Amino acid sequence: MSSKLDNIHREATQKATMWSFVEEFLDTDRLRQIDYGNLALRRQAHLFLSHGVITAIVLLGLFWIVSANWHSILSLAGFAGNDDEPMVECYEVVTSVTQLPPPPPLAAPEPSVVRPASVVPIIPNVGKIKSVKEANAPAEQTLATQKEIKQAIQSQTSGTGSGEGGGASASDDVPMFVPCEKMPGFLDQKKPAYPEMARTAGIEGKVFVSVLIGEDGRAIKAKVMKRVPADCNIFDAVAIKSVMESKYYPGIQNGSPIKVWFTVPIRFQLD
Repeated sequence: MSSKLDNIHREATQKATMWSFVEEFLDTDRLRQIDYGNLALRRQAHLFLSHGVITAIVLLGLFWIVSANWHSILSLAGFAGNDDEPMVECYEVVTSVTQLPPPPPLAAPEPSVVRPASVVPIIPNVGKIKSVKEANAPAEQTLATQKEIKQAIQSQTSGTGSGEGGGASASDDVPMFVPCEKMPGFLDQKKPAYPEMARTAGIEGKVFVSVLIGEDGRAIKAKVMKRVPADCNIFDAVAIKSVMESKYYPGIQNGSPIKVWFTVPIRFQLD
């Protein structure tokens, strides 16, 4: 009996070495001669496991191959429809070019004539003309021109300057610009009095007075050369009086005193 068991165990060991999926178990079903139940199923379990694994691998490989080459399989089988192919449409563009005639020349617009507006002259109302007897007609008067009025004013100004000079003779004609080594200057300058009328009216100005200085330093005559503003002569008299009452030292040329004109600017400004 023991030898028979040893043979069974030896055969089981050989089968296990030949097939890796065989589980190691005792063949008690053979000893008991049982061909059903759990022992019979466990003896065939390795077969079912190996068949299932191989079948699963084969099916998975087939599925991957078919899915990867699906379009090729359909084209080979003849089931590929025309709808799967991309539709290519060709359009033919026809462009027609028509040579247009040249445009007509643009007519230059006629210049508009500007008509001057008719101006109705306004006749001044001079009243009624009355006839006057020749005996009662006024004598004719001759009016001075602008040039004659200007000359009269200049002569009046020169007369005022010479009058302030203490009766200087008309023979003291000295050129306005005489070269000299040393120009005359003030020894004692008299300040001019501000005219009361100009102070009340708030008038300010500046007067340029030229005074003729003699060899002894006395003022011979004076005249106004320029006014600021030009039409304001209210300061002329006091300006001339101021320069005539001032004391000077004479101009020097070649070591000797000479007569020379000296221009003094005098500003009149309210405090």
